[in-house]
Amino acid sequence: MIDIRISIVICTLLVATAMAVLGQKSVTLSKATIEPGLSFSIHCQTQGNNQSTKLIAYINDQQVANKLSRLLCSNSVVAKQYGAVDVYWSTGEDQVLQFTGKGIADLALVKKNLMDAVKAETTYGYEEVGSYPDYTAYLISLREKPVISKEYLLGKRIGLVDYPTSRSGHIIPIRMMKSLGLSPNNLHIQFASNHAELRELLTSGQVDLISTYWQETDQDTLFKNYITPIDEQIKGSTWYLKMDTDNVDLYCAIQQVLATIAKQTQSSYFKQLTLTGNCDENLNTAN
Repeated sequence: MIDIRISIVICTLLVATAMAVLGQKSVTLSKATIEPGLSFSIHCQTQGNNQSTKLIAYINDQQVANKLSRLLCSNSVVAKQYGAVDVYWSTGEDQVLQFTGKGIADLALVKKNLMDAVKAETTYGYEEVGSYPDYTAYLISLREKPVISKEYLLGKRIGLVDYPTSRSGHIIPIRMMKSLGLSPNNLHIQFASNHAELRELLTSGQVDLISTYWQETDQDTLFKNYITPIDEQIKGSTWYLKMDTDNVDLYCAIQQVLATIAKQTQSSYFKQLTLTGNCDENLNTAN
């Protein structure tokens, strides 16, 4: 009888231990699944003496973030007002709401509808510095007009860009595939590092179709009859600067930095920058 009781006690302890371990694992997994979207950042020091001040910028594109960080830290006006610059980038709209909805970012590239939703312009004094045009995402083929259907896409070699922040080259086509009941993992997808390389994949015959925006220079190598819009027009993004004081020198310095990025970038979209205000008429030739 004693042996039986001892066995029962041991079994009970083993079950309790197992339940405790499983409970701990369950909590860990739960925390991982509800963790908010991550932001990444670049930190740099300016030549300024005021090390206690920091300019915070937010954008959704890593390549532009790298250029923005370098140009802001080397700008003489920024150095007079800030000792350091932190440039954050992320793909999640929840992060946009964090940075602008709470007034964390001094400079941010944001969709206007999101800025309106959090009323950041009136709450924190954000003002427009520059903006990019609206555009449409297209499926583009070399010899036929693409069809948006499950049957058509199955077996096709599809070219996309490999950074998840691109709406026309990644976000929208992936969303389209899923809406058709297609898993991107089961399709023949080839990734390019940018939209120019994407076009080269198509013209060289390495893919059957690509997802990107249409630009006028495409008519030199592609046919406008062989494009199919995936989505309605996508609103362009706008640069906002927090102007809680009448800091005109900083406003114009930021415009100069953005104009330099527009001139240096290889992205035909980010070249199409339209600046706001009248800091320098020459700056508005960026696009």
